[in-house]
Amino acid sequence: MNHGKRLLLLPTILASFVVSLFAICLFAYLVIPKVLAQEGNYDVTVSPVFFDLSANPGGSVNERVRVRNNTNSPISVRVEVNKLTGDETGALTITEEDDSNTLDWFSFEETTYTLTPLEWTNIPFTINVPEDAAYGYYYTINFQEAGVEETGTTGATITGAAAVPVLLNVRSENAIIEGNLTNFTSDSGFYEYLPTNFTTTFENTGNVHVRPKGNIFIKNWLGNQVAQLEVNETNGAVLPNTKRDYESSWADSFVVRVPKLEDGELVIDENGNPETELKFSFDKILDLRIGKYTAETVIVVSTSERDIPYTAQTSFFVFPWKIVLGVVLFIVFAAVGLFSTFKKFFRKIFGIFKKK
Repeated sequence: MNHGKRLLLLPTILASFVVSLFAICLFAYLVIPKVLAQEGNYDVTVSPVFFDLSANPGGSVNERVRVRNNTNSPISVRVEVNKLTGDETGALTITEEDDSNTLDWFSFEETTYTLTPLEWTNIPFTINVPEDAAYGYYYTINFQEAGVEETGTTGATITGAAAVPVLLNVRSENAIIEGNLTNFTSDSGFYEYLPTNFTTTFENTGNVHVRPKGNIFIKNWLGNQVAQLEVNETNGAVLPNTKRDYESSWADSFVVRVPKLEDGELVIDENGNPETELKFSFDKILDLRIGKYTAETVIVVSTSERDIPYTAQTSFFVFPWKIVLGVVLFIVFAAVGLFSTFKKFFRKIFGIFKKK
């Protein structure tokens, strides 16, 4: 009889197990995705990367920014506008200061938008410029997840992830476009191997933003041009009363020093610095860099009327002494070997250099 009762209980136990398993699966299906979405399901892309706008005093500008929800769930975002400024290095930073109340120039149809999964959403905006406005005004349109508490934005650096810089130039006859090329240097005066890294610093002393662009021309000791590099490839702007560094690198050679990688990861030494190794490009064997080189940068700031050029020069030396020493030793040993061979040849054939 006991065995019979146990057999009767078995279906009940199995049914309870199936119901429990179903409940766990249902909970995982309905609840867990929502929790994960709340914790980190915020991934958006904005377009364009920046706005470079112009307006007349008393006029208005109508534009739109596009935001894409890269997730599989709807996202609610709120739109904010902050002032944009440049720090001492020229990098764009956000500030909450608005002494002139220019943030009121912006208007949006809504302040909060729900983004459809995997689709672009157009968000129109208008900038109404007052009659007494002039010169440059700089902002950033930010998209922050709705319902998330704001964190301090003052001093935050623009990364372009979910913020769009807006550079507004209000036309005026008194606009001043001018600047100085304050620095053009290489990171060393002597190199055993390339790369050579250049820093070009431009200071904007005018009252509107500018986008300096140009090239670096490198010549060898014979006066022949061997390279041409671009300055400000990304067309970055320099705001009034700030300066910005532009980095360029020359690494076109038979032998260059490159970062050392292991399994795709950068190798770091005991001091926390990245390790390097030599890379040989045998298709550039005739481009072994050696001797004195002169680099000249030509930077141009374009206006509606003319181009304003700025120039500067710097010099450096490249001397791969290990390679040179190896070549010299090879030539010396080869010459000694040839001399010994010819000496034996002439002694045998012509009786020259006979031993006395």
